[in-house]
Amino acid sequence: MCAGGALVLLGCLAWILFGPPDVLPPYVLGFVAGVASGSAMLPYTVIKEANPSSMSGTATGVINFLNFTFSALLGPVFSGILLRVSGGGPERTLEHYQTTFQPMLLGVALAIALTLFLRETGPARRPQLQGATTS
Repeated sequence: MCAGGALVLLGCLAWILFGPPDVLPPYVLGFVAGVASGSAMLPYTVIKEANPSSMSGTATGVINFLNFTFSALLGPVFSGILLRVSGGGPERTLEHYQTTFQPMLLGVALAIALTLFLRETGPARRPQLQGATTS
């Protein structure tokens, strides 16, 4: 599920940056990318299940801290790249944005690769009790 959402997001971002502009309305790509990025909430569940219940609040706080810290720090980085690539001028072309946001595509691709190393944390991982029946 996590990798599926990331694949859809990767496709949308790649289409936004490199796809033909008149095939799909821009709001469709934005909407689908927004829905697909909702899969980023799944790691909250994974981190809570992977840690003892007494540490679930701390685990959630850590992932929240990482999320918001990177969000806050990467905005100025991307704007700095855009300024450098465009020469600081007011006119920016599609090529400037493509160059600036290519690392985002690589980041999503890396996230997809990392999901392949996730271990099962849910009910399938928990040992079943001897003689227990499911209803």
